[in-house]
Amino acid sequence: MSLKRHYCQLGFASESMLPKAEGRWDSFCRGLRKICQVTDLHPETKEHFRSYPALVNERKINLMRGCNLIHPMSVASLIWNSIMVVVNLSHMFVSTLRIAYVIDPVHFSRHHYVDEALIVLDMMCWLDVIVKFNTGFKDKYTSNIVMERKRVAGLPVKRTRCLLIAHFLPLLRTPRVYTALMDIQIFMKLFTSSYIWHGAVQLTVLFMMTTHWCGCLVYLPTILFYYWFGHMSSNYNRFLKESERDLLQLDFITRYQLGTFITLSTFFGTGFTLFLASEPEELIVHAFIILFSTVFMVYILVFLLKVYMTLFSSTIRYNELMNQVKEYMRHKQFPVPLQKRVKTFYSQLYQKRYYKEESVLECLSEELRNEITLHTCRVLVDKVTLFKDVPASAVGSVLGCLKPEVYLPNDPVLRAGDDGNCMYFIDYGTVAIYSLKGVEVCHLEDGAHFGEVALLMRDSKRLVTVVAVEITQLYRLDDIDFRQYVFTNQILFERIQTLASQRMHEAVLVDRQFQRDREKFNEKPIEFSETSI
Repeated sequence: MSLKRHYCQLGFASESMLPKAEGRWDSFCRGLRKICQVTDLHPETKEHFRSYPALVNERKINLMRGCNLIHPMSVASLIWNSIMVVVNLSHMFVSTLRIAYVIDPVHFSRHHYVDEALIVLDMMCWLDVIVKFNTGFKDKYTSNIVMERKRVAGLPVKRTRCLLIAHFLPLLRTPRVYTALMDIQIFMKLFTSSYIWHGAVQLTVLFMMTTHWCGCLVYLPTILFYYWFGHMSSNYNRFLKESERDLLQLDFITRYQLGTFITLSTFFGTGFTLFLASEPEELIVHAFIILFSTVFMVYILVFLLKVYMTLFSSTIRYNELMNQVKEYMRHKQFPVPLQKRVKTFYSQLYQKRYYKEESVLECLSEELRNEITLHTCRVLVDKVTLFKDVPASAVGSVLGCLKPEVYLPNDPVLRAGDDGNCMYFIDYGTVAIYSLKGVEVCHLEDGAHFGEVALLMRDSKRLVTVVAVEITQLYRLDDIDFRQYVFTNQILFERIQTLASQRMHEAVLVDRQFQRDREKFNEKPIEFSETSI
């Protein structure tokens, strides 16, 4: 049963708690205020407001205070922060690109198309400051939502000062990458809750940005020397040809490709000597790139190991369990055939994935557990004709009592003459039915059931022997649950009673036929020929 949203029919007031609009302008203003309110569409709303009444109460409190700030968990905040992710990353990319690769003549500066992009990005950053002055924030220490203008206005002042400095020194804007990564994570929560996808996207963005920054650092000593002394030095950039060391004579694209190639070679450890550093400044820059790339690649390796441990944790646990089983069999000196049977049993039972089902289902409600059981056993329900046209509630109650069991070929499931305290449903596999005389009656396959005859008899004695023909997955229904759920359901009880009578009759007929054949064989005289004497 899928989780559906409740549509209330009680006719309460507007969920936004805003007065109704009377004109187009009022409708526009009302819609604008509505998208600035806290909403359940924001990915972090459920983490802060555990219920819908708490969310509505937050709206009511803000309206009673006359607060006109943008809520940090509103649609407007989500859209704006998503836009600023692109703006901040673009600003960090373009500003460093302008410093390292767009070289101006010493005596005068020239206009470049990169400057136009920077102007637009700077305007967006200033607009972001204005928006932040009118947006609440979440207190890191108390986890409360602050919607007081005095406290909100006091927060972005430091940001504004840092932003002013960052316009003159764009490299100081690089710490904004953390904010961009956090906003990316919030945006990704709209599509998936998997931390693996969140981390993969964040690492991809961070890898691209750090590769670009390190590529810019490759030319940093040359650029600083040029702007300080007014001419290019041929002692730097020895990875270039001597005729190409004058960066003014080398086109923009070629320089960027070479810088990125040197950086990637350092990141992946394939060419530490490609940089050919000789000057102290270049050695320091190259050492920093090597150190940073090493730390960054270790971080990526740790993340990949964490992903592997998450995705394959059940397989790892299964291998650990099998190692313990192998050590136990070696210690007890099991014969080889028995070892193979034990390994086959565990492989069939866990399907090479080990997990504790009881701990997973323990904290769930009974209704949810029944729904999960009904879903996991849906194939069995489709196979078993006994459950056809039976109410889903009755089927779910029966399935909730089933206990899985696995039998290997030639394993006896039931023995004739034993006390019957359960019945079985076949999920997959084949079992052979033998009568009291040891005559094979029939084979039962997927979707069949057996063992119900003894539960209906007074003495509860088994009339047949059941042996697994191949690897068989069975579900056991105990006598107590059988009487509680099957006896109380008229459809199930009548079907099982009819089938049990039919099977008892077939077993008796087979035994009688076997008895006649044996008597005829015993009455037949044995003739001896002269040659045999």
